[in-house]
Amino acid sequence: MNENNPIASQVEQNTNLEAQSQTVDVQASNEQQTQEQVQVTSEQTAPIEQQVSGEQQLVDEASQAVSGGSQVVSQTESAQSETVLSQPQQETALQREQRRNKRARLMQAFAEVKAAFQENKPIEVNVYARVRGGLRVFYKEAPLFLPASHFHLRHSPTDEELMEVVGKNLLVMVHEIQEYDEGSMAVIVSRKKLLEEEFWNNLKVGQIVEGKVSSVASFGVFIDIGGAEGLIHISRIAPYRIDNLKEHFKIGDTLKAVIIEVDKENKRIGLSRKELIDASTWPATEEKYGVGTKHTGIVRRIVDFGAFVELEPMVEGLLRTSEISWTKRLRRPNEVLKVGDKIEVVVTAFNAEKKTISLSMKRLQENPWPTLHEKYPLHSIYEGKVIQVVAQGCVVSISPELDGFLPRSKMKKILKGNKIPLKQGDKIKVYISEIVPEEESVILGLVEEEEENPRQENPKRQPNPKTYETKPLSSGISIMDMLSDQEKENLLKSLKK
Repeated sequence: MNENNPIASQVEQNTNLEAQSQTVDVQASNEQQTQEQVQVTSEQTAPIEQQVSGEQQLVDEASQAVSGGSQVVSQTESAQSETVLSQPQQETALQREQRRNKRARLMQAFAEVKAAFQENKPIEVNVYARVRGGLRVFYKEAPLFLPASHFHLRHSPTDEELMEVVGKNLLVMVHEIQEYDEGSMAVIVSRKKLLEEEFWNNLKVGQIVEGKVSSVASFGVFIDIGGAEGLIHISRIAPYRIDNLKEHFKIGDTLKAVIIEVDKENKRIGLSRKELIDASTWPATEEKYGVGTKHTGIVRRIVDFGAFVELEPMVEGLLRTSEISWTKRLRRPNEVLKVGDKIEVVVTAFNAEKKTISLSMKRLQENPWPTLHEKYPLHSIYEGKVIQVVAQGCVVSISPELDGFLPRSKMKKILKGNKIPLKQGDKIKVYISEIVPEEESVILGLVEEEEENPRQENPKRQPNPKTYETKPLSSGISIMDMLSDQEKENLLKSLKK
């Protein structure tokens, strides 16, 4: 420093101060991130401007009092040095402190998350945003991820359901933690376990629930009642019999049911619809099912004497075997019907008091008996097939539409004692013996071979014409000699006969 020239000395000091200020600024910028560097650079401008102003002031003061210049320079140097050095150092320390505090809070939050995971305890998080695959949530300072598949008991919630919870707090369980070498941590949380516990704890026997049909099996119907499936067994579907569930229910149908069993350990729920259906009220009315009304029904049960036909839920009618066909002699209805068949019927009787309906199939068609003889004349011959053998005779089918009865009295020539020598499936030739429209009956006769083709006489059993020889009398005159020629011819003819 040049002591003889205060102004030059002051300029040299100012230059040194600028160098010191730049050195301090470089050190601060190396410790801070890029954003802090920009802030420090802007803050360096203020001390430099203060230095320039200070230089002008020192020049003025030096012209007034040179002797006091050194003291003024010394005071100015100290003040400027403090201004240049202390301000950046104070802001950098504050930012560092904030950064350290934020990291400390983050590490504390992750530590609490890890402890909750180890102790299997729930934590409360705030939903920050809807992101791909789920939700971004925060536990205090710690960012976490809630997958969509763990948001609800259902596997795939809708996007609307996910958006509705943004900004809200949720209770979750820590599902998985992955720690990395650099100290960072990825955490996946889930709501499933908490929702499952809440769901099963709230289920009570006797509670009425509602859900959509998720599948239909031969033994029952499964419905989704809020993330878990319950089974309505076929025996609990209704107070009436249902044989084919797929004809009554389909996937997506909404049903109400009563909880009859809760097995939390095996995650099973038993349901029933019987209790929700009033079986005491018969839905059939005479107005709807009066005599002569026609309906489409489903064969639900087959018995020896007929078939029960479902006309609507809780409404069945009886179709007796005799009411199936006008002209076929059926032993049992399963010869032409099977369970599940859809058939057209007409009501022949309705009794509201007994809750019974009688049905007929054949009466949907015109009665053919009054004119049957025109199509099947008496004594016309047919090749028939034995379809049933009974003690009184045989039932014989003579066409796809007509069966007749061949009684024992028409089989005398083939009977072997009391046994009928025919069996089911035998083919025989019969003729129409009688038609009785009042009894809806056709009586058949057995065509014997000699009746169809008159029997030819056996030549071995036919008598041969005899040749008579005349012997002469002892006198040489025979009787023939005593007859005329006409008498001889007549006698010979009588002998030949």
